[in-house]
Amino acid sequence: MPRYRKSMKKIGVLFFIIPLLLTALQVQAFFEKFVSESMSRYLAYGNLGLILIGVIFFLKDKRREPFAKMIKLWLIFYGFYFGIGLLANNIHHNEVPLLKTLIPVIYFAGFSFFLSIEANRRIFEKAIMIGFTASNILLIYFYQINFSMDYDGIYEYSLERAGGVYGDANNAAVVCLLSFIFIYNFYKPKHSFGKLIKIIGIGIALYGLLLTFSKTGLVVLFLVLGLTFHRFFSPKKIIPLLFIIPIALYLLIQSALHSPSLTAVQKSRIQDVVNIITLNTSQVSYSNRDVLFDNMLNYINLNPIMGNAVYFSTAIRGHNTIFGIWADAGIFCFLLFLFLIFEYARNAFNSSEDVKYSSLSILAVLTVFMLSLQTIIDQAYLIGIFVYLAYVISIKQKPHSINNYV
Repeated sequence: MPRYRKSMKKIGVLFFIIPLLLTALQVQAFFEKFVSESMSRYLAYGNLGLILIGVIFFLKDKRREPFAKMIKLWLIFYGFYFGIGLLANNIHHNEVPLLKTLIPVIYFAGFSFFLSIEANRRIFEKAIMIGFTASNILLIYFYQINFSMDYDGIYEYSLERAGGVYGDANNAAVVCLLSFIFIYNFYKPKHSFGKLIKIIGIGIALYGLLLTFSKTGLVVLFLVLGLTFHRFFSPKKIIPLLFIIPIALYLLIQSALHSPSLTAVQKSRIQDVVNIITLNTSQVSYSNRDVLFDNMLNYINLNPIMGNAVYFSTAIRGHNTIFGIWADAGIFCFLLFLFLIFEYARNAFNSSEDVKYSSLSILAVLTVFMLSLQTIIDQAYLIGIFVYLAYVISIKQKPHSINNYV
């Protein structure tokens, strides 16, 4: 009987890991573009079905811990978002694709049960590293063969930026950064072969990030590196670093700006990164995101209290997750979401040393990209990371280190 239960739990794990990997690799989008839209819908429904069935496997598992505080705050947020947003929909008669907007909520609920078991969090870490590394490899390969999901195949001109399986450079940059954080912090091999695999994985993530030429991604990378290597910023080491880091950055940037292999567009994006770091923001190109943001602000001003409707900000391409919530469900929901992010940051900062800096790094990536993307809380694999982070930074969690895999 115990062996049977153990086998069933292993099967239950697959009901979550398979949808996680399929969504991280955007298999549904590939089916939609190159196979058939009906097959794509079946795959989406199949993933949801797997998640719902998977909950049954762990619903009464004795290893389950109580829901973390952040999970409960998410549930309150979802209640306000859909309650106010749907009311706004009825008032303004704006169209709402309700099933589509409920998909992240279903994933959130499913992973809240799955990741309430510590052993499953270790499995989740492994799956994220494998899935994101595979995504990064495909990103590099697609860039080399000039394949673009955004253009539905081989592009006739050389790609300026790599979008990988996501068809978008900024979404790809998010995955590259998260991949680096997970591999560096949670993969702890003992043997030389495993250490070589770790170095290769980190190299693939960073090279993929460079190919995206994401201004936001490159700026966030500096923040992530600062958190990751915080031990180097001790009083004894800070003075040499103040000389070494600026000189190294200057040489790297000048080398890139004068490189004959980079196009004018790629060089301009690197120059924009320099302008952001030096606070010369008036010279930064925002790729029309400022225009889209101003358009969304106009709708916010029209209906600041109730918002316009669930999914409204996505429909108008607001490209801002945080203010998009205001556009959708009004100011009270917007303030609640800010409180949610603040609680993540506060709990991460107050967590134990072995998870503090990795958690803050993950949170930095997700939060900063919310200002330029509308997909951060819509993607299933990123919702899973929010749930994972909620448990990891919970004050009640004991300090842990991931098991050695190799």
